[in-house]
Amino acid sequence: MLRKKQSSILVNGKTVYKAETPHGWAIVIMPDNILIDNYHIDKAHIHPNPKKHIIKEEIGENNPEKVYKTVLKHLYMMN
Repeated sequence: MLRKKQSSILVNGKTVYKAETPHGWAIVIMPDNILIDNYHIDKAHIHPNPKKHIIKEEIGENNPEKVYKTVLKHLYMMN
């Protein structure tokens, strides 16, 4: 049985979803459809272009809470 924890928060017109499973984690920023996750290669990476999911850029932080807080901090500063 797959267990999944999921939450979402609205920040400056963007909805940020955070999901964690036994196999990895993901953070999605909507409506931009930007995905940050560690699935498939076990290293955190960002998919900046929703139309070309194959494009990914590795990021230096693999801790999901730290990445989530960084994303939220950036979005709060956008206004």
